[in-house]
Parts: sequence; C-alpha cells; structure tokens
Amino acid sequence: MRSILPACLALAALIAACASDRLPAPRAAAPAPVNELAQRAYTVLRDNCWGCHGQPGKKAYGETTPLDWILDYDKLIETRTVIPGHPGKSRLIYITAVEGKMPRAFDEQGAPSIEAELSEADQQTLIDWIKEGAPRWK
Repeated sequence: MRSILPACLALAALIAACASDRLPAPRAAAPAPVNELAQRAYTVLRDNCWGCHGQPGKKAYGETTPLDWILDYDKLIETRTVIPGHPGKSRLIYITAVEGKMPRAFDEQGAPSIEAELSEADQQTLIDWIKEGAPRWK
C-alpha cells in the first residue's frame, strides 16, 4: 500500500499537468512600458512628496534629516531610499506603505496634522517601478 501511494500521487500530478496544457493560459494585464512606469513614478513623487521634500533648504516637518531632493534620482538611489528591484527593502515604500507616515495632510495654518495616505494606485506605481529596477525617468 505504501509503494502504491507515491505512484498514484505522481500519476495525478502528471494528469493535472497534461490537462493544464490543453487549457488556454489566463491573460495577464500587459505591463506598462518601462519609460511610462518611470514617468508615472516621477509624477507620484512630484504630486505627493515635492511640496515638503523638494525645495532645497526647506525643512520638512518631523524629519530628523530633511529630504530636499525627492526628485533627484541619483540621491534616491545613493541614500537607499529606493533600492532598485527591492521595494520591500526601499525606505520609500517602508515609510509610505508600511509605516504609513507619508504623505502628511496639513491644517489651515500649513502645519502637519493627520497623516494622509497615497492612493492604492500611486502606491502600486511606486512598488512596480522599484520592482522593475527603478528605471530613470526623463
């Protein structure tokens, strides 16, 4: 009985593999071209981060080390804010998705109040961009 069970399992796996060969493969959504993905990532950073982290010399609220270079591609890589190919190790994704600390919302006086969130689409754009190796935007 023990020797028959492995053989039956192997036969079942073979039948399943053959059956799956006859079925059409599900169509996956076409990935965005790399250049388009890089431009979308740039737009997400510009629209959600530049206000506090873009103007040289402007101190961002709550930052011990203010970022005034969020759109400087080389600095993002050099500081490991973005680690190409590794969204889970990139500080940008950790701060925006895991901690949820950025971007922040502001009150009427311009001071940070409750924290806002990136939309799911914007967050996914950044993750996909980094997964693709964080190609340089134009």
